[in-house]
Amino acid sequence: MELGFDPLIILRMKPLQKAGVALLLCFLVVAGYGYFFLQERIETIKKMNVNIQQQEQDMASKRRMLARLPQMREELAKLKEEEARLARKLPSKEEIPTLLTDISNAAHEQGLELALFAPGAEISRDLYAEVPVGMEVRGSFHAIALFVDQVARMSRIVTFADMTVEANKEQKDLKDLLVTKARATPYRFLDQQALAKEQASKGKGKK
Repeated sequence: MELGFDPLIILRMKPLQKAGVALLLCFLVVAGYGYFFLQERIETIKKMNVNIQQQEQDMASKRRMLARLPQMREELAKLKEEEARLARKLPSKEEIPTLLTDISNAAHEQGLELALFAPGAEISRDLYAEVPVGMEVRGSFHAIALFVDQVARMSRIVTFADMTVEANKEQKDLKDLLVTKARATPYRFLDQQALAKEQASKGKGKK
């Protein structure tokens, strides 16, 4: 078979030429190895470097978070203290009847006639519940103003809404000049653990 190349040519070459051919062959072998094998390893090393950089960034981010951890704990403690302080201004479920009695007594203390005092259904919010109370009181403007001020000064939070004032058509004397209708709303704190248990029990009841 004709190869187009006579290997004997190399044997006839001078020693210096043979050395050059040997070096050329070595270079071709090394170049082929680098192309087929080293290139793959270089790509692997590049990927490893990218992963290392990402891990270093993650570690730096975690170090910053650890550095802020004492500050975050302090802020959390302050938030819990503020939540507890606000919760103390909202009565518990057991205290609502007493609070409603205090509101009723405040009306009588100011000499008002309490024509209507009707607590409605409780309305649950995220952290608290509203207990709306429909009210109608009869008396002088001064007495009504003192009553509203007295309720506003209570240690528990109570608000008034939908307030209307009109002349008392059935007035018996000058003390009953006005009829005031309003919705008083005390707010009570919702214990999240108790609320979760209550919701869980309701869910079991539906099943």
